[in-house]
Amino acid sequence: MIAIEKMITANRADCCGCYACYNSCPFDAITMEEDTEGFRYPRVDADRCRNCGKCERNCPVLTPIVKEQDQTPPTYAAINKNETIRKDSSSGGMFQLFAEQILKEGGIVFGAGFDADWEVCHQSVETVADLERLRVSKYLQSRVETSFQQVVEHLRAGRKVLFAGTPCQCAALRRFVGKNDENLILVDFICHGVPSPKIWRKYLALRANKKEIRRISFRNKNLSWERYLLAISYGNANKYLAADLTTDLYLQGFLQNLYLRPSCHNCHFCKKNRPSDITLADFWGVQEESPSMYDGRGTSLIFIQSQKGKALFDQVKNHAKIMEQDFERAILYNPSMIKPSTPSPKRDAFFQAVQHGEKDFMKVLYTYTKPSFKTQFKQAIRRIPGAVGMVHMIKGKR
Repeated sequence: MIAIEKMITANRADCCGCYACYNSCPFDAITMEEDTEGFRYPRVDADRCRNCGKCERNCPVLTPIVKEQDQTPPTYAAINKNETIRKDSSSGGMFQLFAEQILKEGGIVFGAGFDADWEVCHQSVETVADLERLRVSKYLQSRVETSFQQVVEHLRAGRKVLFAGTPCQCAALRRFVGKNDENLILVDFICHGVPSPKIWRKYLALRANKKEIRRISFRNKNLSWERYLLAISYGNANKYLAADLTTDLYLQGFLQNLYLRPSCHNCHFCKKNRPSDITLADFWGVQEESPSMYDGRGTSLIFIQSQKGKALFDQVKNHAKIMEQDFERAILYNPSMIKPSTPSPKRDAFFQAVQHGEKDFMKVLYTYTKPSFKTQFKQAIRRIPGAVGMVHMIKGKR
């Protein structure tokens, strides 16, 4: 076995499915195949493999990138001044500004977008109008396919490239590109983890019920930025809109860590210092840390990871409302910056139930996402006007 196979055999959770090995192999000996949980892993064709070692050298786990200096990245709260863009973005709309700047300079932008089957894959964009495809969070693992190879081709042609992806994808691309990265900007984000495409596929088939899908948004802001709202627009003008995350089973499973990729619970990339240039996030807790940057419509949290990232940030900051933040305070409500998600204790049982092919998939989802009595009680209390304040007052008197 080659190093990639040995790694996966020893600990499957070390493989993040970043596609670096797939893009690296000059002999087409590696394919990415979906396992029983719906996550893709490399499979090596022994007849084609020549043991050249390129897959090992470009694997971000086997050959990690170590930053020489352990410094606290400059941290900012930020809001795009264009309210239309901000409304259609997951948080403060800052990705749009970074991407527009690269396009203005004749560059190209890579990011995660829906494919024809409403699954997620990485794709490139060369016009501002097409950036809409890459905006807004998409809660499942993106297929990178040959994007790394395409990035290198554009860099060799002298073009600037902005690549937005998960921390593991960005680390993998940095390793894959090597020294020829002067024109490469990597934008990663605080990642909670990537859900199984297989679970999304099954969920969406039942939710759509053969209706034509026109648009999907995991972060609809019609009611509030803070509430995770899954909106699915159909061709007949009807729309499915979850009232909040407590009424949508897929979002509940995602936030309960019920079907995240195993590597997400063993993440090698949840770090303060990253090989990316900019790290983006929703600024949860901004109303506590910087009330003047909060209006309920979304605020971005930005970490500057390199001089290239700082240069790009300086180019666009006049188009945004910016306020510097303390790093440690900023991640109080964003722990996934430095800490992997803990798997749900129901994870294994859930996937076993799915594999056994129980007929009613929604019933399976409901069974394994149903909150405990304690959680249900807390949710009920929050719905009673004034009850939360009363509870805090009583606790304060103890």
